[in-house]
Amino acid sequence: MEQVKKRENWSSRFGMLMSLAGMAIGLGNCWRFPYLVGAYGGGAFVLAYLVCLLIIVVPLGLLEAGIGKGLQGGNITAWRAILKNKLGGNIVGTGFSIAYAAENFFYMSVTDTCVYFMYVFISGMTSREQPELIYEHLQSTVNPLLTITIIVTLAMIAIIYLGVVRGVEAASKIFIPSIFVIFLIIIVFAAVSIPGIAEGYNFYLNPDFSQLGRFDLWKSALGQALFSVGVGPGCVLVYGSHIKKEDDCVLGFLTVAFLDTAAALLAGFAIIPTCVALGLNPESGSGLIYMVLPKALSQIPMGNFLGLLVMIAIFCAAMSSAIAQMQIAVTSFEDGFGWNHKFTVILCGVITFIMACVCVVNKSQFDFWNNFAGNYAFIVCAGIGAIGYTYIFGVKKVREFINEGAWFKLGDWFDPLVKFVACPLMVIIMLDSLFPFLG
Repeated sequence: MEQVKKRENWSSRFGMLMSLAGMAIGLGNCWRFPYLVGAYGGGAFVLAYLVCLLIIVVPLGLLEAGIGKGLQGGNITAWRAILKNKLGGNIVGTGFSIAYAAENFFYMSVTDTCVYFMYVFISGMTSREQPELIYEHLQSTVNPLLTITIIVTLAMIAIIYLGVVRGVEAASKIFIPSIFVIFLIIIVFAAVSIPGIAEGYNFYLNPDFSQLGRFDLWKSALGQALFSVGVGPGCVLVYGSHIKKEDDCVLGFLTVAFLDTAAALLAGFAIIPTCVALGLNPESGSGLIYMVLPKALSQIPMGNFLGLLVMIAIFCAAMSSAIAQMQIAVTSFEDGFGWNHKFTVILCGVITFIMACVCVVNKSQFDFWNNFAGNYAFIVCAGIGAIGYTYIFGVKKVREFINEGAWFKLGDWFDPLVKFVACPLMVIIMLDSLFPFLG
């Protein structure tokens, strides 16, 4: 098997944790999680999310991180080893890498919306115009988003160009602590200044157990957990491949899963109770952040400042994930084909830049890539990856990679958990997403 002689590993344990957390924490935590909590009745969704995380996502995530750490290579390197076939590994590994990198085609314009709303809060625009009108006008106007897309996408490419340590790791050390600090500030401020906030906490924390009988709730909770942590299309695998073989993979991934979940829960704490306490509908879907929340914040002192903080946190999360989505392809092509780092970044960057701009100016292209990469490619890769790591390469062999250097070593109990619980449930969810059979 071809191996790259010189490849970067994370420079420190803190750098590793922040980088892995940066890969995991994104719009899924700060934007999608809060509105799903609202849509599915509060605490019931939170409970289902935690169950799915523990039973399915964490075991599969450990498996994926372990195979990356053990093989010290990206998707192409891993699938060559799994299939024991160079051509087959090249095809599958390339497909996984492109599928995940393609999320940035539509993701960048969603990221750019929060940059525009920074300006909205700084300028106090919400006091002069309804937030939903601001949002609708932005979606129908090309120039502001296109300009922001160009700037933000070039910044993302520049960070990856600097490399794993000076680029990805350094950026993650700034983005991830900022997210937690900002949301904690918002939660403390809301707790002491918003009347009726206790009612909002009650909605968020107390499960309506009747909701737990809904299959669509469980499917959404699992999809959110997978997407949030990044388990599936080789994202965890690639970031895990930069972990030194003697470092603790188990503790590292479990810490990242905890940080990722904490970020989602904090985002929910910062957003959902505030909306409920101010009498606004938290079940507003994807418009919660850009239409409902600004309206809520306009009713309280320092609302524009808090709104700016929310958008900065969302931007930090979005950028860290956008970096990961492109880094997957860069690392996989460098390792698999021996490409030069600069050439790989420029090639992937130019394609991402062009398609991100296309998705801003062409709504049908945005919808296509959002549906293809965000809904189908991710879940299909997650299902195929689970099968490949579990049954073809073998859980026991991956567990040996995982346990090397681990303080808490996974025992024989881990194998049946993955083989008979986590992986089969993942495949069922994948099939239902492609061919809905349970409503």
